[in-house]
Amino acid sequence: MKPSSDVTGLYRSFPAYLWVEDEETRTYLQTAWEGELLIKVLVAGGHGHLHAVVNAARNDYNTHVFGFRDRDFGTSNRTRWNEDTVVVLTTDVVEIENFLLDPDAIAACEVNTSGLDAAQIEQELGKLAAPLTWWMSCRRTITEIRDAVVGEFLEHPRRERVRSQVDAEAAITGSPWWARVLPTLQPSWGNAAAITTKLTQHEASYRAMLTTGAWRQEFSGKELLRDLTTRIWTRRRPQDPQCRLTFVQEIARAQRALNRVPQEIRELRTAIRRRIGH
Repeated sequence: MKPSSDVTGLYRSFPAYLWVEDEETRTYLQTAWEGELLIKVLVAGGHGHLHAVVNAARNDYNTHVFGFRDRDFGTSNRTRWNEDTVVVLTTDVVEIENFLLDPDAIAACEVNTSGLDAAQIEQELGKLAAPLTWWMSCRRTITEIRDAVVGEFLEHPRRERVRSQVDAEAAITGSPWWARVLPTLQPSWGNAAAITTKLTQHEASYRAMLTTGAWRQEFSGKELLRDLTTRIWTRRRPQDPQCRLTFVQEIARAQRALNRVPQEIRELRTAIRRRIGH
């Protein structure tokens, strides 16, 4: 018989446990699922830790423990949430905050002291998304290189550093790691022309999303929501992190009141309940 670890005692009080990446996600789910008594939401602190704690729980036969994480630049497994082999459920959107980019709910939320209506908030979101195409392109290209070469790696740049194609190229080809390591490990990525091609392809894709509306799912929801906060909550706004958490909570409350909780968030709750026999 496999011995239990000390963390097993954590999983004795609720029918299901759901590990998430951060406090914003926990706040959103708990508010959107108000009255949920079967699922306890816990914060792992990043997707790397999330996988570790879920796997540790499962190795101790705690089959009622699950994880829920951002898709980031990977793939969703939403169509497989009801399969027993899927223990970390990955969302369709890039980040959980993308679910909060809901102009109607933002306009109706209690902390909208700006007086902006849904149409005006939609315009503000569009203005915030427009400058991010090269930054998103840079991040996606870096992720593709990382996936090609595992090991010591260059970090995603701060948004303020990437406003143009030149900035995006420099963030990658200016890295000592790219010049020193990549040409040996992955020659197809180790020249500037390949980087330029990838960046321009991705930027064109992200720029097209500004027209189709796909930016709402594919751009960084964390960045957009953070920038929108000060434009919406213009008076009596507390300091972070309480400000961010309250904004998330109030948008979720408005979504619930307006019956606008995203279908994917509803499905998540249903899938976990079904997996534990409820």
